[in-house]
Amino acid sequence: MNTFKGSKLYGGFSYSYTSSLGHDPSGYTRRGVIDYTRESDYVSLGGYKDYRNLFATEDLYAGWNSGKLFDANENITFDISGGRQKYNIGSGFLISYGAENGANRGGGYLWPRTSFDNTVIGRVNVHDTKLEGFYLETRPLNPADKRSYSGVNIEHKISDTSNIGFSYINTQNKRSLHDDGTNISLGIQNVDNNTYDARFVFSPLENFQFSSEYAYQVNTTTVTSDVNEKTKHNASGGFGQLEYKRTDLYLQPALSYRYAIQDQNFDGMSPGMTNWGTWFQGEISGMWMLYNTNLITHMGKLVLNPTVDITTNLIYFNYTFLDPSAFSQTSGNYGSEINLITDWQYNETVKFTASLATLVPGEGAKEYMGGDANQTWVQGMLYASFNY
Repeated sequence: MNTFKGSKLYGGFSYSYTSSLGHDPSGYTRRGVIDYTRESDYVSLGGYKDYRNLFATEDLYAGWNSGKLFDANENITFDISGGRQKYNIGSGFLISYGAENGANRGGGYLWPRTSFDNTVIGRVNVHDTKLEGFYLETRPLNPADKRSYSGVNIEHKISDTSNIGFSYINTQNKRSLHDDGTNISLGIQNVDNNTYDARFVFSPLENFQFSSEYAYQVNTTTVTSDVNEKTKHNASGGFGQLEYKRTDLYLQPALSYRYAIQDQNFDGMSPGMTNWGTWFQGEISGMWMLYNTNLITHMGKLVLNPTVDITTNLIYFNYTFLDPSAFSQTSGNYGSEINLITDWQYNETVKFTASLATLVPGEGAKEYMGGDANQTWVQGMLYASFNY
């Protein structure tokens, strides 16, 4: 809605319904699994029903954009919004998905809920520079895991081939600690983490692109009980990626390699998916078992476009624990995974996806997950989406 001198009021609303039959690989839908409560970690025990479903508001926000109020060409604009909405920084390495799915919410793998809760986001755009200030709250399955993020983000377009970004993010979480299944209090835990992040995207030559991100963290946890305890860890994580793409060749091949590393004490925060392989690193391992912490990942990806409507991704991952002793194990060789994923945009409304994932576990996976290290894990998926 246009208001004074071209400024605009806007808003958004969406509502979602999800349901699941049987059990999903998240582990939260087994019979007899702990039923989380709002005030603590593990107070009451219970089991989810076989049929899980949830009606819930996904987006509900309002905002104001200055439009042409300060500049007829909109080179200088201001924007402020609040409510339940989506927010993303860079490739989603740290901040992208504000909600968890699966368990009693249903729709585990489909990830239909991504918006952050109780947000306030302010933006100032001046020519090729964007400055943002934000406050966000997450929507986890276990309410005791609820976090808040506050900080600033700045992005600058250097040229048509390069841009940089910097962010500061403060993470807060306060929770009661209990023995499993009891009301016996062990104290109050406060998390106060500070993250300093830098990003860079550069295309030095036609068809080549280099992207990189580095995050340095000062992570502090304080437990208040009979004996107060404070721990402080410095950690870092990041990635570097090279991509070569030829749109003038048959199948328009794009070949990329990425090296990612996150320290033992690195806080993976709330990453999300911008394309296949980010930042759920593997359809088996990244979706269900591994987190972006204490991990070194090599990723090689080949993307082909047989037609304008079909895209095929062949992705290889190799995983190594940076410090296996952090998981009380001796081997850091987790294993390798291959994903074959094809997207078919049938028409403007309907899209199909087929996925086949295979994990060949190493000795580190046997120690981490238990079971037979020589057994190959396989996951298949057929997925259809309808947008109106």
